[in-house]
Amino acid sequence: MLTQEQPSQSETLSHESGAGWIPLTELSRGQSGRVQLQGAATEEVKMLRAMGLRPNASVTMCRHGQPCIVSLSGACGGGCRIGLAKEIAGRVMIEVDSETNG
Repeated sequence: MLTQEQPSQSETLSHESGAGWIPLTELSRGQSGRVQLQGAATEEVKMLRAMGLRPNASVTMCRHGQPCIVSLSGACGGGCRIGLAKEIAGRVMIEVDSETNG
């Protein structure tokens, strides 16, 4: 079960932001990037991995809002879309693809 509490630094989905890393919720519609999941294997991280949001998985923003809809490439044997609660999507860090940045 997920809680509304902020995860501790050791449980965050991503440690300190790397260059070019942004929260998933900040991707523009049509913009792509690669998932950067790090840290402890919390229940939230396990759930996201089971949904295909694994490290280096390619994602494209389809729709902002509640839920946030993203397309995964190659994560499930082809392309698929998943919906994430905005607060969870905001904790998933993305390394923006240079081709779609800008």
